[in-house]
Amino acid sequence: MKLLQIDNPRAVVPVGCRLLKLFGLGRDEKLKLLYWVQCVFYLVFSIITRVLVKIDDTVMLLRLGAELAFVSYLYSHTLGLYFRRVSLYRLVDLLQQCTNKRYSETIDQFLLASNAKINKFSITCCKYFLLMYVLYCAMPAIASTAVYIRNRRNQTEQPEEFIISSEMNFYYLDIRYSLLHYSFYTIIICLLSLTSSSSLCIKDIMDVAVIKATSLMFQVTAMQIRELRDQITQAELNNVIRSHRDTLLCAQWLQDALNMSLLIQLTFCSLIWCLMMFYILMMGFDSRILNVVILLLIVTVETYTYCKLGTQLTDKGEEVLVALQQLAWYNQPVPIQKQILFMIRRSQKPIVLSAGNLFYANVRQFSEMVQKSYSFYLVLKNVF
Repeated sequence: MKLLQIDNPRAVVPVGCRLLKLFGLGRDEKLKLLYWVQCVFYLVFSIITRVLVKIDDTVMLLRLGAELAFVSYLYSHTLGLYFRRVSLYRLVDLLQQCTNKRYSETIDQFLLASNAKINKFSITCCKYFLLMYVLYCAMPAIASTAVYIRNRRNQTEQPEEFIISSEMNFYYLDIRYSLLHYSFYTIIICLLSLTSSSSLCIKDIMDVAVIKATSLMFQVTAMQIRELRDQITQAELNNVIRSHRDTLLCAQWLQDALNMSLLIQLTFCSLIWCLMMFYILMMGFDSRILNVVILLLIVTVETYTYCKLGTQLTDKGEEVLVALQQLAWYNQPVPIQKQILFMIRRSQKPIVLSAGNLFYANVRQFSEMVQKSYSFYLVLKNVF
């Protein structure tokens, strides 16, 4: 597939940039008609239809609440792509400049191998979301086919409801018993799922790839520092200083590009966990919970990935500090000593990813979120 083909081994996030353009968010400043059509379509057929649902019992309230939280989460990320696209493209361009620099043969081989792994992850992520999309759309249709066959054989009894993937009042169509209405509903759901899975896939590929690429630049900078000889020349040090400066700028622009995305991710995550887990507990093992399980799995994997990569970014930033501290800077001329000490002082500031400047995205934060979500889940369990 040409969309997933990578010709240039130095290309930074090529798959993500192609998908972002295909989604209607290219680099130009023209009206993003395709993008806004998808946003309006999603609002009309995914969010409003859920708001119109009549709540009959606690189980329906929980499922509707969980689904509303999830579709709001998806819609927020979809809108976030529009407002973040300039920052993402700017960061990709800077990372591309860093990748295209001349390095020693050892560093260059390491850089190309690491970049290949990042691009391979992007391709794997596309295949994963394609599989999730097929499962999410296919499972209710397959189950409803069995329901239709049973209803045809037992026409004298009360007909069974078709299996719907989401609780929604589809503008008062009889999607639970009418085959025609259910078929129309299924087509709309497949289109909605295509839009939401595409936006989520693009968001994950872009965000994960730029975090990994920025971490890679810190590793490259640390390797450049370790390659300095006992007697450091000003030209060699200038080259390292430029790399260090560009890498720190990458980290700064990374924070600008991910600030909104991380805030949405961590804010919605706990709410979705609590509601979906409580719904699964009340329903037990039933065909109706399969789609909810898929949604819960997606949110969990995404959130943990962000937090794990945030921790790795901090660790790679500390590698630069360690490499500088291991230099025999005290044996160098005074002007070079001053420049090295300035780099050390700048590297002592931790490189962290924060969500809306409110809390950090790291494994420790993920652990705290799990504990708080479980506590809130126990409160819901006692109340209901």
